[in-house]
Amino acid sequence: MLPEKFENYIKQNKLFHKEDKILLALSGGCDSVALFWLLKKLNYKFSAAHCNFNLRNKDSENDEIFTENLCNKSDIQLFKTSFKTKEFAENNKLSIEDAARKLRYAWFEKIRIENNFSYILTAHHLDDKIETLFINITKGTGIKGLRSISAKKNNIIRPLLFAKKEEIENYCSENNIRYRTDQSNFDTDFLRNKFRHEILPAFKKINPKFQNRMLKNFEIFNDLEKIYNDYIESNKQIVIENRKNLIYIDLEKLLNTPAPLSLLYEIIRPYGFKSSQNEHILTNINNLQTGKLFFSKTHRILKDTKYLIIDTVSETKKNELFYIENETELNEFPVKLSFERTQTIPSELKTENDTALINEDKLSYPLLLRKFKEADYFYPFGMKGKKLLSDFFTDKRINRFERENCWILTTNKNEIIWLIGYRTDDRFKITEKTQKILQIKRL
Repeated sequence: MLPEKFENYIKQNKLFHKEDKILLALSGGCDSVALFWLLKKLNYKFSAAHCNFNLRNKDSENDEIFTENLCNKSDIQLFKTSFKTKEFAENNKLSIEDAARKLRYAWFEKIRIENNFSYILTAHHLDDKIETLFINITKGTGIKGLRSISAKKNNIIRPLLFAKKEEIENYCSENNIRYRTDQSNFDTDFLRNKFRHEILPAFKKINPKFQNRMLKNFEIFNDLEKIYNDYIESNKQIVIENRKNLIYIDLEKLLNTPAPLSLLYEIIRPYGFKSSQNEHILTNINNLQTGKLFFSKTHRILKDTKYLIIDTVSETKKNELFYIENETELNEFPVKLSFERTQTIPSELKTENDTALINEDKLSYPLLLRKFKEADYFYPFGMKGKKLLSDFFTDKRINRFERENCWILTTNKNEIIWLIGYRTDDRFKITEKTQKILQIKRL
């Protein structure tokens, strides 16, 4: 019965095909060994991969020996490796469970790529999926956490998610399939085992068909996620604007959506922000001071008057200089600029923010590209006298991120030529006496 259900589940969910080259994660336990024999019985092409985490002394060695013997007798290729899991966990401040997970999946992917496997198969089953759901709820989760483990995610496939643990054990028993038992699976100091042996059995007492009910619930959760994702994507288009490599979230539009907390969470989550930061922002939105910053490892959020603005955490040093030599036609980094020279004075001198017309007669090379400094001043085109850049930014309501991201083009004497994207300097304007005109465009 299990082989038929297994093959139907693969076909219905379009998980993989007979011609696909498969790598099976083989621990030696009941679930992965059952999956091993199901694949073999149904003539799928596969190899196996075993990790020794060195956590259970002789038992870990015996697991490795068991998988070697199983694969040798069955003429199945076996990849194996050994990890210093405790050392890795301590060095990276991870739990043993998280450390083992990171190590094995990184190694599986390495083997997959090096040997051209289509997919990595793991033996997670329905009970694992239910346990993961409750763990997610305990830790706090979005709707993706309700879906729990996916049958297929990128190159990872879990083709036993339809099966209860007892079904897998019965299959092994009925077919005299030997496997190893990991005694650490009974240690309730591990969170998953506490759910497995103490909490979820209480649900089964309340409802003997608890697992079947959860299987139906997961179908509902999957549909809810599709509806949720449609809502998120449609409302993202309403509240988000992209300007000058910054992401602007319109606060008024955000707060007028039906579920602003969930929408903001899904907008900022890919940039590494935590749900607690999301809740803090929205809970205190009316009291957050303009200029307030929130940080993730890779990005930051600025609370502006009308917007939340997302920017990357820049690694470019504020005092870094980039040189542009005479006769340059294209500059690629740190900002892409084209340079075109002419002797014809345009009939219309008004330029767009991304185009500057410069009197090249007054330039001294090499030109310099650098970031804004507090003491900088220039002579804004069309205005009389000089002005601090900081005052110019304030007058134009240019926020902190835009200031920090602004590049300035200067002469080698540090005279500002162009505040790129905003205003040129009046000292380098084109006049009737100009002989050489330099047109610079930000691409």
